Amino acid sequence: MTISITKSSRIVALAVGAGLVLAVAFGGFAAPAYALTQSEATTIIQVLGLTGSQAAAIQALVSGGSSSTSLCTFTGPLTVGATGPQVTCLQENLISMGFSIPAGATGYFGSQTQAAVAAWQASKNITPAVGYFGPISQQAWATSGGSTGGSTGGSTGGSTGGLSGGAGSIESYNEITSLSNEKVGEDEEDVEIGGLEIEVDEGSDIELTAVRIDFSTQPGNDDLDDFITEVKIMLDGDTVATIDAEDFNDDNDWTKTVTLDSGAIIREGETADLTVAVSGVSNIDSDDAGDDWGLDFVSVRFRDAQGASVTESTNTDAFAWDVNTFATASNLELQAALSDDTPEGVANVDDNDDTDGVELLRFTLEADGSDITINDLPITFATSSGQTADTLGDIAATVYLEIDGEEFSESASGSQVAVGSAGATVTFDDIDVTINDGDEVEVVVKADINDTEGSVFVDGDQITASFTASNRNSMDAEDETGEDLVSGDKTGTASGEAIAFYDVGIMATFVSATESMTPGADGTADDDTVTLTMVFDIEAFDGTVYVSNEATATTAADGGVTAIDIDNGGILYRYEIDGSATVSLISDVVSESDQTGDVASQATNGADGGEYTFEDGEKTRVTVTITRANATTETASDGFHDAQLVAIGWSTDNEDDTMNVYEFDLEDFKTDPIFAN
Repeated sequence: MTISITKSSRIVALAVGAGLVLAVAFGGFAAPAYALTQSEATTIIQVLGLTGSQAAAIQALVSGGSSSTSLCTFTGPLTVGATGPQVTCLQENLISMGFSIPAGATGYFGSQTQAAVAAWQASKNITPAVGYFGPISQQAWATSGGSTGGSTGGSTGGSTGGLSGGAGSIESYNEITSLSNEKVGEDEEDVEIGGLEIEVDEGSDIELTAVRIDFSTQPGNDDLDDFITEVKIMLDGDTVATIDAEDFNDDNDWTKTVTLDSGAIIREGETADLTVAVSGVSNIDSDDAGDDWGLDFVSVRFRDAQGASVTESTNTDAFAWDVNTFATASNLELQAALSDDTPEGVANVDDNDDTDGVELLRFTLEADGSDITINDLPITFATSSGQTADTLGDIAATVYLEIDGEEFSESASGSQVAVGSAGATVTFDDIDVTINDGDEVEVVVKADINDTEGSVFVDGDQITASFTASNRNSMDAEDETGEDLVSGDKTGTASGEAIAFYDVGIMATFVSATESMTPGADGTADDDTVTLTMVFDIEAFDGTVYVSNEATATTAADGGVTAIDIDNGGILYRYEIDGSATVSLISDVVSESDQTGDVASQATNGADGGEYTFEDGEKTRVTVTITRANATTETASDGFHDAQLVAIGWSTDNEDDTMNVYEFDLEDFKTDPIFAN
């Protein structure tokens, strides 16, 4: 006998079995496994009028126990009047989730399907929930797998696609003000030119899915790819989209909606920075360099944990930016500065042999904005007017440049006229020294000094080495892209001090200074007494020298003394009241204390002034005490009083009326101001 089982009888049998399944499942016993097609499961749910967890139990029998609902494939919006397999799939899934469609999955989108779609939309907080199954609903359907979060009643919680929470929104969009008028350099990568700080409310995590950006505030009708190569969108520093610059052009008004990679998530109650970064072209056209562009965040699209997708305007201001040459964009600078320990004063040389490696100048070079390579570096050498030597070759045989320990040399020539302030310039060629961005190196200028025997180069001749503004501008240096630094990229100078050369001479070193004031009798009249004291060491080198042991006040400025008559007191100082020099009402006392050897003191002898006698290597500490006892009605005494050493007279001849002038490095030999009246 042949038994025929129709499809309808199978469904009835399955429905009966399904009733047993539900009874067993909800009675606490293991349910038998049935394998249903999606169509059969939908029919059973309708026949038995199942909803909620009961409908889910039947749905779990699809494909041998899988609880996943079909996501369907939608190629366009569905609304009342639509027909076909896409409608059928939608209906089957809605029914399986417990949304009522009494007529079943007929493939026709009618009022019953519209009501079911509206109920599903309400469960997802999609507004307006009117039953139109369009792009917003379809995106929510795809991202949530059609799930209602375990309930047909419109749950406000759960987790969808890595998001937690219920209905969510963005609380605020604020411009990142630190990104203002950014400059993008040639070939510079990933320069952030604008950004928003996005704050999410506490209802749900949100995932940014797209952002619309606008470059239309641009110079003329230029193409963006004339300036940059690509655009990156970043969330808290992580790249979530990369677009070629050529995708922004006049065809789309330099505006584009950019889809973001999945995972651009901001957790509920937190903030994150959404920024746009660009990379400059390798060689900006000179006509384009510095042209102003704009960037505007037009709108942002996001979804919350319920799958609701929202697009909203940011209502923020545009950001200005430009692409410029590498040097301009990076604020490139090579800065020179005189070192605190640059040599000054007296250098001990020999009268028979050359003296090698005498330091003349120390300065620093600092690179900022780029690695900088120095190819050629010029230095100016100047001799003092009125001296015997007038060319660089008269004084030195070879000059040296030492940069960060690496040494370079050039020959000095008798044809290089160095007399006067203009001096002679020596260029150290092809040195190829690179200073890394942010680093500072020290530059030392040295020379092999000739012997002083003869009539051309004699004791007392001087030389000054400097890195001048002219040297700076003519220096050959380039940035890390190989472009030459222009004058505006190079700053600072290093003007050296005069170095005097002696075979026999003295050196002075400042020790200390003190100040005191003794009020007058009644404390109000102009009769205060001021006492100022300066202490310094004097040391002789390479022979016997004679130094004045008497002091006198002068009105001469620093460097203004050309000769000293020992008879008038060879230690000269300037006494000032509120910056004006005076020699009235002043007395002084000079004393010494041996530091090395036994320095003899010769008292004043008749018309001749006294002097200290030093042998080679002897050193004494000299104290000059200056007192100004104001007259009772000396109103000019009101003010700040101070004193500074101006010059020291010395000679290699005993009782030499016209002495040599030591006035090197004396700017620190001074007291602090003290008030008196």
